Amino acid sequence: MVKISLKGKCQDIQVTADNGQPARCMIQVELDHSIPLAFHLYEIKLLVPTEFATLLEVGDPVTLTLEQDVN
Repeated sequence: MVKISLKGKCQDIQVTADNGQPARCMIQVELDHSIPLAFHLYEIKLLVPTEFATLLEVGDPVTLTLEQDVN
């Protein structure tokens, strides 16, 4: 099993157009980094159901965990 944990800060939450699909939100997370960056920030954008997005607030810390079972 592979498990990656990432920490960062919620930068933006936007409702996406539903286009006949259930409403979703785009969450943008700027990841913490230990080296100074000259230009691009490390970030992740996720599409999640609105129910999950309502639990988050812009500016608050976020931890993301990615897991993959290699079996």
